[in-house]
Amino acid sequence: MADIESLKRFSRLKERDTSLFFVGRDLYIDDIKMACADAVESLHQGECITSETRLFYGAPGAGKTSLLHELEKRAQRGDFGTSTPHVVSASHTDLNKEKELVLTIAQHLEMDGVFRTIAEEQAGMGANILNILNGSIQHTHTRHPPEATFGQLAALYRALKHQPPILLCVDEIQNIKPESDEMLSLLHQGNHGLPIIPVYAGLGNSLNMLMNHGVSRPVSGYMHSVGALAPDEAHECVQTMLTTFDVDCTDVEDDWPAILAECSDYWPQHLHNGMRALSQELIHPTVNGRLSAVSLERVSTTERAFRNEAYSWRISETLDRTKHLVAKVMQQVIAHPGGIDAVESIVLALDQQAPQDPALRSASLPEEMNASEYVNHMIHRGLLQKFTTGETNSVVTCPIPSLATYVMQCGGVDPESQPILVKTLRKGPQEDLQQSDLSEPSPFEKTDPYKIS
Repeated sequence: MADIESLKRFSRLKERDTSLFFVGRDLYIDDIKMACADAVESLHQGECITSETRLFYGAPGAGKTSLLHELEKRAQRGDFGTSTPHVVSASHTDLNKEKELVLTIAQHLEMDGVFRTIAEEQAGMGANILNILNGSIQHTHTRHPPEATFGQLAALYRALKHQPPILLCVDEIQNIKPESDEMLSLLHQGNHGLPIIPVYAGLGNSLNMLMNHGVSRPVSGYMHSVGALAPDEAHECVQTMLTTFDVDCTDVEDDWPAILAECSDYWPQHLHNGMRALSQELIHPTVNGRLSAVSLERVSTTERAFRNEAYSWRISETLDRTKHLVAKVMQQVIAHPGGIDAVESIVLALDQQAPQDPALRSASLPEEMNASEYVNHMIHRGLLQKFTTGETNSVVTCPIPSLATYVMQCGGVDPESQPILVKTLRKGPQEDLQQSDLSEPSPFEKTDPYKIS
């Protein structure tokens, strides 16, 4: 008997909610485990801990937030073994000042039973905020917040018998401001006396943002571009959902895990919405949890509505004003994936070819942006994503086939047509990079099953 009540709750989950059925991402999680193990080894050897920054970046809906939550879950389960870390979830605004960040870390450690508080003697207030008596920490409340520093936190940390590494997880890192430069640099260099491993997640332009705000020379192997799931991982995700909710799968002819996985482009956000659409059908009184009674057409219609709503959100006011230009750029990028310089050259060439008629400005660059800014804006909105193809090469393309189709159709470009612009208009000697060069499975190995009706 299907668990209808749980299916109802799942059908109401929004895209930003933590995924109940986490799959894949083993490479990224193994990297974090290795970082924690290295931190523990350095502590045991009495060595200085140099914690390199980690970054998970990609288009909206790639599952970056779910990945951070999964790290916390696995730490709570002890999956890291002897190097199990404390996971501290912080806001990007906590990076603005040392005091805010130190107190955020201290608060999380207090919740884990390590610290009861961190504070210091408040000069002139007569309030003994921090007392260390007989090896224990006692706290006296004060109306004035302490000027906490990393030095104080490190001193207390070194007094602990058990000294686990600290995963500092910050989501939406693309929103950082110049006020965070000092803290980002300090965390990246490890000059704070604590085994902190900074783990950031953000949109496709986050790497450039970090490099412009204090993170110098990041290790490329620690900068992870998060994209589509592997086909078997997406299949596993749907199958886990069906099993978890005890869905009646008797007399089912269609391979629902394969259908939903393929129709989602293996993209986590679309897969989640596809499973939500399926759950909405399963809870219908006439279906009552029987998969054999579900209408594939209705599930497809609901999933497509979810998908188009998500895509419409990505089209900013600037992109809407230049919808023909962005459609032509997308057409070129899909036909000839290349580096970011090549994409900027395409934008310049298309802008030069655009009609000068003010009524046709949607084919030209917006007046407030140059080609580089326009491409970065497309990356920020998730229309494009940079994939690593080796130690030094990268390719910029659209991460989701159906998104490329959506953008081109919105801009009046036939997705099946071949672009007129030739490679010779590209800037510099850069060669075209083939989809087989991508470090992750190509999102364009199949025809897009969904097009705007």
